[in-house]
Amino acid sequence: MESFVKMVRSNIVVQAVLFLALGLFLIFMPGVTVTTVIYLMGALLGLSGVASLVSYFRPNGPHTREPGVLMTGVFLLVCALIVFLFPQVIASFFSVALGIVLVLCGVVNAVRAVELRGLDSYSWIVALVISVLIAIGGVVIIWNPFESTVTFIMVLGVLLAVNGAADLLIEWRSREELKHAHA
Repeated sequence: MESFVKMVRSNIVVQAVLFLALGLFLIFMPGVTVTTVIYLMGALLGLSGVASLVSYFRPNGPHTREPGVLMTGVFLLVCALIVFLFPQVIASFFSVALGIVLVLCGVVNAVRAVELRGLDSYSWIVALVISVLIAIGGVVIIWNPFESTVTFIMVLGVLLAVNGAADLLIEWRSREELKHAHA
């Protein structure tokens, strides 16, 4: 059981560092991030569609003339076309999804912060306030996803960086509490 707890704690720290790093990247490179992700997704859909069509038309292939393969290929190519024609709409959709993730992260961190209230210090209050701010940021993003995508990405970067820092703070305080409990 102790090894499982260590693994979970290790994963929390790795997740926190990744959130912090991703947040900083999004803060300093928002335009590149949005455009690249949207167009890479479109390219992936297009390549998958072409691969399905090649599989459909290839003589003596395992999927030659299967209607499902043809329909899949055409569907993926249409999706790729939509991504390339309407990247802002696609980015807004992802904004809503990422806003939901931030709300969930904020709520989880708020619960974890409240669990630390038995400590002698007030650090749990700081963690709680930060967690609530993260959740509120996620709600704001969900509420108004059609604003400037670049601004959203920068706000997302700030919130992810703050979320990563809050995770690290909570984890550090949890370790401190465990040290005092075992001493």
